[in-house]
Amino acid sequence: MAPKVPGAEAIFGIPEVDQQLSGQLPRGWLGILSGVPGSGIELLAKQFAQAAAPKTPVVYYTTSERDEDVKSALRDFGWRDDLNLVNIADEYYEKVLSRNLEVSQYREKGVSGKEVSEFQMASLEAPPVNFVTRMTYDLAGFDQPFRLVLDSLDFFLEISEREEVISLVRQIRSRAQRVGGVALLTVHPAIHDHQTTGTLEEIADLLLDIEVEREHATLRHFINVRKIRNHPERTGIIPVTITPKGIGTAQ
Repeated sequence: MAPKVPGAEAIFGIPEVDQQLSGQLPRGWLGILSGVPGSGIELLAKQFAQAAAPKTPVVYYTTSERDEDVKSALRDFGWRDDLNLVNIADEYYEKVLSRNLEVSQYREKGVSGKEVSEFQMASLEAPPVNFVTRMTYDLAGFDQPFRLVLDSLDFFLEISEREEVISLVRQIRSRAQRVGGVALLTVHPAIHDHQTTGTLEEIADLLLDIEVEREHATLRHFINVRKIRNHPERTGIIPVTITPKGIGTAQ
């Protein structure tokens, strides 16, 4: 167990985890949080977002939840909800999926040339959308210490070229280093190849896994602090539990 650190900074809002990490991470760092679906990584990502200092800008990118679901979860645990919420999932639906669906419906109905000209049909086709470029543009505007959450990187690896996504991760870390920000990306490594996972883990300053073990009729949760750059002596496994105030240290 890590020694007590007086006045440990709030990183995740979990005392023992914050004690483990406080003062060990470089100024401006990037962390990767992984775990199996249902392990609690989405909840821990939200807890990380709300643990920021009151005046620190927080940007939360979601690729799988509705705005109201994110805000409802924050309210359920009594957390701050003044986050800059960016819903990539909604943008993807509006700019890509909905237009593709409309085109499919027209084609299924067998629309004739008299009803829809080639120009009109072409106008329904979804225009190219590059969410990596869109997020890179956002990063350029971060000019002060920030806290960023991307939940999850899996979406970007699904719709964009691997090299583009790796470049985005490097740019997030570079911007964090430049202005003193911190960033946390969630990922499910089991669905990606070893080269991609290995590259992401090399870039990251902090690697956390949420692990779940079954014990009789209950589930036990652990946070595995797997990497702290330049401080392997601080890594370790911390038992945690889900409480009405979020994820906390297990008693």
